[in-house]
Amino acid sequence: MKKFSGGMWSVKILTGGKVYLEGKWQCNVDIVVEEGKILDVAPRGKYAEGEVIDVKGNYVCPGFIDIHVHGCKGRDVMDGSVESLEVMSEFMAQHGTTAFLATTTTHGREEIRKSLEAVGDALHKDIKGAQILGIHLEGPFISPNAKGAHDEKRILAPSRENFRGLVGDYEGIIKMVTMAPEAEGARELVNYLTDRGILVSMGHTMANYEQCMAGFEWGMTHVTHLYNAMSPFKHREPGAVGAALDRDGVTVELIADLVHVHPAALRIAVAIKGSDKVALITDAMSATGIGDGDYILGGLEVVVKEGVARLKDGGNLAGSTLTQDQALRNLVLIGVPLEDAVKMLTEVPADIIGIGDKKGRIKKGLDADLVILDEKLHVNCVFIKGIQIQS
Repeated sequence: MKKFSGGMWSVKILTGGKVYLEGKWQCNVDIVVEEGKILDVAPRGKYAEGEVIDVKGNYVCPGFIDIHVHGCKGRDVMDGSVESLEVMSEFMAQHGTTAFLATTTTHGREEIRKSLEAVGDALHKDIKGAQILGIHLEGPFISPNAKGAHDEKRILAPSRENFRGLVGDYEGIIKMVTMAPEAEGARELVNYLTDRGILVSMGHTMANYEQCMAGFEWGMTHVTHLYNAMSPFKHREPGAVGAALDRDGVTVELIADLVHVHPAALRIAVAIKGSDKVALITDAMSATGIGDGDYILGGLEVVVKEGVARLKDGGNLAGSTLTQDQALRNLVLIGVPLEDAVKMLTEVPADIIGIGDKKGRIKKGLDADLVILDEKLHVNCVFIKGIQIQS
């Protein structure tokens, strides 16, 4: 049995679990953690010294990654507050999310800039919860005809000038931008963003099939909340939904709250795209973890009733009150294999935003972000960079 020279308590050994490795559940393996990283995934008992943590037969998964979340626990990214981001991070960690993209809404330049500044400041803090990975700029470069819960008055034409004027010195923390491909100037901005390594996602669009396919050719590689706020699939005009399902290599998001998307539509998307091209997101807003009542999202009034968030004016769905552990349970409930659902919460979002070499898998050398789930798929405890933050 291997021993460590660095002292027994500098190492954690997670043992006795069903471990998610390369798409399958494996027993009789230990996960060895040191200094925030996975030091090894080894046969049970290979390592002798360290703090042994008996998982007692529970599931051990990589940490969940949410690439599209606006708020929770009464807080919102658009608060422009590090404190709000800290509250969000702690709450999400309790539900298995170990990293996320702070997602903005279509708003005024000052409000968006304030939010970017807060995220920039938070990135330099030791936050006790899910790690902030950067910004998902959802809007304002979207279609007014598919605005969803975004303020139409704040929508901007896509251009390099408008983007630079919006983000200022914070371009480096922008990881993803949602954009409508039919908007005049979209191609220019897509080229600008992709040249800088920023993921461009197609969303909030009424583009037809051909316009969407053109957007994919320009460099759009992802689709924001498939089915929602986009041109639907029809047999003579497949729309954005059809284009996303038809295009190989394009990844898609799904909101699996069983409200935004019918269970059959969820199963169809997973069956067509495959579990390696689908990311489960929450699109959660501030009511998540709080309950029914009146809220604000992107400057618009929202009413949450029986856990469903809708705009007070018009009734459009306005984000969700979903958590990622509930999304996992929902998918399993409708017949998606557990290992596929786990992949869509971990490996896929990590790969989409280019951090698959750091997170999203239980693998030697990666961050020790781990979620322990009981037999009913409820969160037992969470480790973020090797530190247990919830039990």
